[in-house]
Formats: sequence, structure tokens, C-alpha cells
Amino acid sequence: MCYTHIMQIGYSMNHKKLGCIIVGGADPVFSLSNTKIPYLVGKYIMVKTTTEELKFKVKKMDLSTSISGMLNIGITIYESDDFNKIKAGDEVYAVLD
Repeated sequence: MCYTHIMQIGYSMNHKKLGCIIVGGADPVFSLSNTKIPYLVGKYIMVKTTTEELKFKVKKMDLSTSISGMLNIGITIYESDDFNKIKAGDEVYAVLD
């Protein structure tokens, strides 16, 4: 499988109505002038924790900017028992295959 680094997780939350959400700052290679972040809806991401690699299917994806001009990414994934294993600082990769 091929992967590309998307972001580092800032926080994650399981909201009753919105679902399982992962939010973080985009990899520095992406910027306002280079927004070539892969479109992930309907595709898979891999979250690399300190102990394992977890695969999730993406339900929704949002891009926004911070006050400093950096890109932030919000990813809603389909419900998974592994969601509780995600922590701030974990790395998110797009699965390209």
C-alpha cells in the first residue's frame, strides 16, 4: 500500500450527532498556495499511533485556515471500535491504493 502524510492529530472527539471526528493541522507541504490535499471522502486513512496502525473509512472532510494562515483538516470517519485508540499527536496518512 502507498501512503501520503496528511496531518498530525490535534484532537479527536466522538460527538453524539456528528460522529467520530479527527482534527489537526495539515502537513507543512500543504499551504494556501498548495492545497493538493487528496480528496478522502469514501476512501481510507491510516492513523499511526505509538503502538499500531489503524485504518478508517472517511465519511466527510473539511478544510479551513487558522489565524496564522495554516491549513486545518477535519475528518469525520465511519464509526469504529478502534476510534478510542486515537490520541493527540498521532499521525494521519491517506491510503493511496
